[in-house]
Amino acid sequence: MTAVFGTLNFDRHVPVAASRVFSALVSPEDRMAWGPPDTGSIVVITDQPAPAEGVRELSKCGPRDNPYVDVATDWVLIDAPRRLIFAETLLAEGEILGTSLATYELTEASGGTDLRLTVQLVNFAGEEMMGEFEGGWTHALNNLTAHF
Repeated sequence: MTAVFGTLNFDRHVPVAASRVFSALVSPEDRMAWGPPDTGSIVVITDQPAPAEGVRELSKCGPRDNPYVDVATDWVLIDAPRRLIFAETLLAEGEILGTSLATYELTEASGGTDLRLTVQLVNFAGEEMMGEFEGGWTHALNNLTAHF
């Protein structure tokens, strides 16, 4: 299995307080609303423990009629409302697609919150999937901004 490594960096301005953005980053209900990686997909988070450092959350993602991607989210650091770090591993039909370490940094700014996201990614699905991962994170962040 060949691994492709990458780092994605994103900056967004969100027009609400950092505490509200942070809440949307950890709330399962909010994440199901803004988190899908494209317009035809859903994120399903049900019957999971509340996000807390050291907790693993299991969810599903994928097409609305068949969310076949298993997602394991390991909450690493929850420092409300400034910083959130989690590791996320995606598997499709038992095959690992990739794993990432996501670091959100939130700073109160004029008119809302400046959000910086750094995603360190190990992709096991081939070089062509890097664009898919980047597109998924981009779409989700655009949804997050529009969520408010």
